[in-house]
Amino acid sequence: MSNKRREDSLGDVVRTAELIVTCGPGGVGKTTTAAALGVAAAHAGRRTVVVTVDPARRLADALGLDEGAAADEPHRVKGVTTRDTDGELWALMLDAEQTFDRLVREQSGSRKQADAVLNNPVYQAISGSLSGAQEYMAVERLHQLHSSGEWDLVIVDTPPSRHAIDLLEAPDRLIGFLSHPVYRALTVGQRTFAKITDAASSMFLWAVKKLAGPQIVEDTVQFFRSLANIEGGLRTRAREVSTLLRGPDTAFVVVSSPRAEAVGEAEHLLDAIADKGFPLGGLVVNLIHPMPEPLSDDDLDLLSDIGDGPLVDHIEWHAELTRLAVAERHELITLEKLAGDEPVVELPLLEIDIHDVPGLVGLAGRLV
Repeated sequence: MSNKRREDSLGDVVRTAELIVTCGPGGVGKTTTAAALGVAAAHAGRRTVVVTVDPARRLADALGLDEGAAADEPHRVKGVTTRDTDGELWALMLDAEQTFDRLVREQSGSRKQADAVLNNPVYQAISGSLSGAQEYMAVERLHQLHSSGEWDLVIVDTPPSRHAIDLLEAPDRLIGFLSHPVYRALTVGQRTFAKITDAASSMFLWAVKKLAGPQIVEDTVQFFRSLANIEGGLRTRAREVSTLLRGPDTAFVVVSSPRAEAVGEAEHLLDAIADKGFPLGGLVVNLIHPMPEPLSDDDLDLLSDIGDGPLVDHIEWHAELTRLAVAERHELITLEKLAGDEPVVELPLLEIDIHDVPGLVGLAGRLV
């Protein structure tokens, strides 16, 4: 194990932050870590809500998240708090489409404006699958929960992605989209649109109509024009979210494993967090293999001529595990340098997956 800051933990983060964003590559225990941080915060007396993204079925069951639309609303997690000084842990599962719908309704000046967007066939086709929508809706849901004033701490488990930086750039990308010349052209009135479109763009629209049919072109144009009615609100919300993610009460917790490919993604994410001015709260390195006890010279002498047999397989396995553990600790050094002065929590590879409340309680203790 590394000897760096072994006394450090994420205790201060769960006691003082108002927003925690867990991020990192997939398959490293990010969702479980987010849930365990929520448990730790509840034990610290805080009313906490965790927003999860597609958790494993057993973990979803432990958090009380049933399948269906109801999972998008906060549910109290049972069995987490037992003392009078404890807070509460609630959980919900991110539904990008419902969050998008909620955002449209909030930013529309009237129900008619909202319905114009929500009932548009193009919106209905893209609201749940638009590139980057899940990342943006994760932080949008964070904003909705934070601004409600109901929670001491909101924790968001971001979508697993090889491009986790999409989450950080999502608000800025939305502002960029609303400023794009194509969007500006599609949202002006029909007469103005006719004036500013040249022969090339007219030929383009004619070709699209021939390939996709005139109705989809009309639906698309109407969608962007109806979106223009809430453009001001979308711009304001995107700026608010961008500011919130950089605020002093926000902490990003990067979760990784010591595997080289995961470390590469975590490096990219840690660099981006630093470059873009997001507050790093700590680093969790999960699934670390144990370091085997080294064989002494006397042991090696005794084993040098044992021939074939099961013992040889055990010796080879010991050597392979040692090489793996050493390689992981080299990767840890890289991650610790990138974490700077922030806490680095190292978690061992466990014999079983954590999928229930007692397991989350135990993990929470290791984190804080």
